[in-house]
Amino acid sequence: MPDWINVAILIGGLVALGAAIWLVVRANLRVRRAERAAEEAHSIKNDFVAMVSHELRTPLTSIAGFADTLISGWRDLPDTEVDEFLHYIHKQSLYLGDLVEDVLVIPRLEAGRLRFRPEMFDLGKVVHEVTELLVATDSSRDVVVSMPTGVMVEADPKRVQQVIRNLLENARKYGGEQILVEGFGYGDHYVIVVADNGPGVPESAVEKIFEHFEQLSKGDARSSSGIGLGLPIARRLARAMGGEVWYERRFPTGSRFCFSLPLSAGEKDIDGSVAPVPESAEPRRPPGLGLATE
Repeated sequence: MPDWINVAILIGGLVALGAAIWLVVRANLRVRRAERAAEEAHSIKNDFVAMVSHELRTPLTSIAGFADTLISGWRDLPDTEVDEFLHYIHKQSLYLGDLVEDVLVIPRLEAGRLRFRPEMFDLGKVVHEVTELLVATDSSRDVVVSMPTGVMVEADPKRVQQVIRNLLENARKYGGEQILVEGFGYGDHYVIVVADNGPGVPESAVEKIFEHFEQLSKGDARSSSGIGLGLPIARRLARAMGGEVWYERRFPTGSRFCFSLPLSAGEKDIDGSVAPVPESAEPRRPPGLGLATE
């Protein structure tokens, strides 16, 4: 057999061997990636279960304790103490309901099974109602609402309430003692701003706070309740309704979380120009909305 044929056979064998080795390496890489993904998913599941268990256990224990006290001796307790116990049970039950709703909404959104029921409603009225509920359950914050009623939007009022509630809860947990809620028209959208005078969000953590289960303090260092779902849920719901949620730094200190929603046709500027913006608002162009600029 001529030497060139032997060389050709040898080269062909080496090429085939190299291709086989490459396929094996690629397969191993895919296996390792799958293993890492499985480990990350397992870790996320464990973190989720641990956080939810912690958040459920505290209010359930409180509800059970106060309920037992009322059952066993409510006749002997003064009326003011009975009212206080019932108020606390009611407050904790509302918190549990909100927690369950937040836990359920993310998988429904990702699976495309969350149903939205848009209707025309007064956005200002909803903002005032949600804010009043926060004040009723936590009087330690100085909450001011500077937003008119009569602003009509077309969206799902239940989901809008959920977005505003999560933004207010975020300000209550991480902000200072003052919370300001204001609204203004911006092009064909209306923007609600929940501002606080807390320490603000570090620049390196701005995008992380919109990730699932993300908290600025974790593990034993956690200083507040919650499972890190409020802000990502708010953003996902806002985007599903044609709006957006984003963060801005407040001067000289604090945070501004902004929530935009499309206005109804009757509320938009007839000439398409930008509506006047309050000096305190300092808005920026909401990401991905294509709003008009000044």
